[in-house]
Amino acid sequence: MVGSSLRMDIAELKRLVELYDLETYLFETVSKDFKQKQTLTTFEFFAIITWKSNRSKTKVREGLAAAGKSASDLMRDVSRGEKTEAKVETLLRIGGIGLPIASAILAVCYPDEFTVLDIRAWTTLRDISAESLPSCYPQDSGDYLRYCQVCRDLANEAGLSLRNLDRGLWAKNWEDNLRAFIMNKA
Repeated sequence: MVGSSLRMDIAELKRLVELYDLETYLFETVSKDFKQKQTLTTFEFFAIITWKSNRSKTKVREGLAAAGKSASDLMRDVSRGEKTEAKVETLLRIGGIGLPIASAILAVCYPDEFTVLDIRAWTTLRDISAESLPSCYPQDSGDYLRYCQVCRDLANEAGLSLRNLDRGLWAKNWEDNLRAFIMNKA
């Protein structure tokens, strides 16, 4: 009997299968958990960091330690921020968290309000001359919030969620780059 030979709990195995698709786990499970608890566990927080920029997790951990904050405390502070800019700025005060990582955290926690700041997506918007797009890749919270507004407007126009818009913009740049590579290679 196959089932009796497993040394792992079946429920645990199913949980791990869910975790394998990290983006789905973040935007479904973690997002819902944050909405209910208004904070993240340390594991959930670092799962977001790892998804956006694995190489940054040590700097973020050190930044939290230097600030004397746990991931859960930080995210409670973020959830208490009444204005969107306050949420961004609360994250940016932690060493190791720049706009791209802050945007990933905010996109998971507030998927209807924030989107992930990514050079591929921004480049696609620049290439299509999106109105009101900051002229340079966002370097501060004001530019990032303008970027989010451009994305919300475009997502609404296209009938997409912010997450799916981000995927499409990213994919457009990726596809263009791959086609250019293939053409130059031939």
